[in-house]
Amino acid sequence: MSKQGSKKEAIFTLYQKKYPKCLEDIIGFPIEGIKTEVDKGSKKIDLYGFNKKKKLELYVENQLKPSDIKDHIEQKIKPLINGISEGYVIWTATKFRAEHIEEVKLLLKSHPQKYINFYAVEIHPEVLNCINYLNNLYELDVWDKLNILNEIDSKLKTVDKYEQMPPNHIGKAFIGEYLYDFTREDDVKEYMIEQLRERIPYFLNFHGGKKHSQYDRILKIGGGLSDITYLCSAFDFRYRAFTEIRFGLSKASWYYAFKIHEYNLKREIDRNISFNDTNRTIGVYIKSNGNDIPKVTDGLVDIFERFILYFSPYTYGKNKLQSNALTV
Repeated sequence: MSKQGSKKEAIFTLYQKKYPKCLEDIIGFPIEGIKTEVDKGSKKIDLYGFNKKKKLELYVENQLKPSDIKDHIEQKIKPLINGISEGYVIWTATKFRAEHIEEVKLLLKSHPQKYINFYAVEIHPEVLNCINYLNNLYELDVWDKLNILNEIDSKLKTVDKYEQMPPNHIGKAFIGEYLYDFTREDDVKEYMIEQLRERIPYFLNFHGGKKHSQYDRILKIGGGLSDITYLCSAFDFRYRAFTEIRFGLSKASWYYAFKIHEYNLKREIDRNISFNDTNRTIGVYIKSNGNDIPKVTDGLVDIFERFILYFSPYTYGKNKLQSNALTV
């Protein structure tokens, strides 16, 4: 799948996250705890959610093209159904072939013990026009413009379904508030990304699921271009919290173009901003307290937002990277 196609599908998935009613109307109950790009076995699911009352989970696979065997039935839908014992599965596409739907139904019929309800849902053509429009916007404007899809009637149409879950079935999914263990590096980073998603939702790179390695205390987020990365830590091995932007070798000229505007960076981001020519990083570093991760993270989010607002116009192509263009 092309990067361009993936971005469009990500925009559509984020619309469903922000405005879940379009999915709730299909399955008939509220959806909570929505996350995007969630790992499920060796695959990623576009959207995940649950209903507390029924203790059931929802899985959504989005496809902004007609249904297919190789990329979706074999690589996404079948592995998902084989990996769960209950729940709701929604597959959206621009058009479904009857034999593709039948293949999914046959899989479910061969596993009657699985309490899974499946829905094949077609996407209205006007949705694609709106997605194309959103895809051409400045990236940080997309989140606030997602509501244009609300103007389309019948955005999603259920063209077929197969339900083998008893109507009054109560699931076994654990639905409870996650308790973070701040002695674990992975929990610290997961807490950080959740705070970033909540407070800076318009930076779309925060929304995707993140894998966390043991003993790695640094959260890494794409900056908008290849070889430009944000790094953030609430408590590193030097007892610091920090946010920084790192420029790879191919973007070394970008680092130096920004560095010559140190005055602007200090004014717009933080007066204690510093530069590391060896690693080509621009960062803000503060003393951290591992015993109060929420407070430290709160400050980091503020700093991170200032980084995003300053650098994104360049990394997402709104402004050209020229020395005289860096004055804010």
